[in-house]
Amino acid sequence: MAKSRLPAVVATAVAVPVAAVVGVLVFNFISSAADGDRFEADWDLSPVEVEVPTLGDEEAVVCLALTSSVPEEVAGLPARPVEGGDHAAEFVVAFGDPAVVATCGAEPVEVEDTEAVFGLNGVCWYSDEDGDGERWVTLDREVPVGVDVPGDYQALDVLNGLSPVVADKVPAAEDAPTGCS
Repeated sequence: MAKSRLPAVVATAVAVPVAAVVGVLVFNFISSAADGDRFEADWDLSPVEVEVPTLGDEEAVVCLALTSSVPEEVAGLPARPVEGGDHAAEFVVAFGDPAVVATCGAEPVEVEDTEAVFGLNGVCWYSDEDGDGERWVTLDREVPVGVDVPGDYQALDVLNGLSPVVADKVPAAEDAPTGCS
């Protein structure tokens, strides 16, 4: 009498899909745990000590509109709390570790017509090296916005993430350098 192969076929038909589903679940679990660990273990998300600009009432309203509208993440960098005195969170935001720091009401910069300026998502920026990173300042806004980007990051990724909200919340200035139009 010949043995039936039916039990082996049934066992295989059940085992293969179950193994595939378990494999997918384990992969997803490991991937999400690794992503979570990157944010929780590798980055210091404690408050960032910042300098707070002194602003007039109109500038303060503009800056509050900006800081209350920035996304929770820019260029893959999570937002961090800031501290440094009265109005720190109303005028300054920070992201990532080391911290990218964006200050509304930054010191304006003067540029020559021959200087390189960069139009990114509707905002005109000027860049200057700042130690181990770069300092970017808007040139075409009523209230200047400065962004300090550590050398660990691609500044253009950060600025492209911030520029749409800057363009939306900080009114354009009546005059801007030649290269900004």
